[in-house]
Amino acid sequence: MKKILILYFSGVGATKKIAELMHARLSRDCEVDIFSIEQKDIPNGAFYDGLIFGTPVYHGAPSKSVMKYWEQMPRLKKSTPAFVFNTRGSHSFNTNRILSRKLYEKNITTLLDREYRAPASDGTIIVPFVKRFFAFEKDIEKKIEGDCAAFLELLNKGENKGYIPRFRLGSIVNGPNKWLGQRSTLKIHLHKNKCIRCGQCIKKCPHSAMIADEDGYPFCDKNACENCYRCIHHCPRIALSLRKRRTLKKLLRY
Repeated sequence: MKKILILYFSGVGATKKIAELMHARLSRDCEVDIFSIEQKDIPNGAFYDGLIFGTPVYHGAPSKSVMKYWEQMPRLKKSTPAFVFNTRGSHSFNTNRILSRKLYEKNITTLLDREYRAPASDGTIIVPFVKRFFAFEKDIEKKIEGDCAAFLELLNKGENKGYIPRFRLGSIVNGPNKWLGQRSTLKIHLHKNKCIRCGQCIKKCPHSAMIADEDGYPFCDKNACENCYRCIHHCPRIALSLRKRRTLKKLLRY
């Protein structure tokens, strides 16, 4: 029986949802472990027959948290085959290519890469009238079923000749947006009349960007923020938003 490790980073929860669907599917035929990279004591990938890694798309690239995670990971002694996937609201551009190149440096070879349209944490805040930004793509579970079966088939065949996903020309057009998005941070506003100072946004921030002031109210350190918007979507009182005078009516919560 094959042993597979699923690792992921998820801002609001869409990537986590996909990873959990994969875990449920593969557990029928394999021994599968699943971890968020935010967890402690993650097992070494070298002890597995295959690795699955998922990331959300931020400005046409993997999350900075994902890249930082792999930067600090030592190179595996044994070559390990991988299935790389991303969740995107609009376009993923070269996200899988960038991640696969980083994994290759760690002796991890990509056998399969996929992208899944999922709820967009930024799109639902900036353009909440676009309904598709709140939903997963049609027949997502069926697609994941097929992709997991394809990866498992490659593992059973002993395939380990990987590839780097092709360069997507659309990323050239997206270049300015990527450059600006990765170097600028939108201000997150606090609506004190709704805030109950529960500290959930501070505890759940994956970047430690949310900090409490002397009165216990949260504020965002823009230098640490990656605009994943977990703090906004997971606030129990909808006390955070990108608009100074208006709060949100509909959020993403998983």
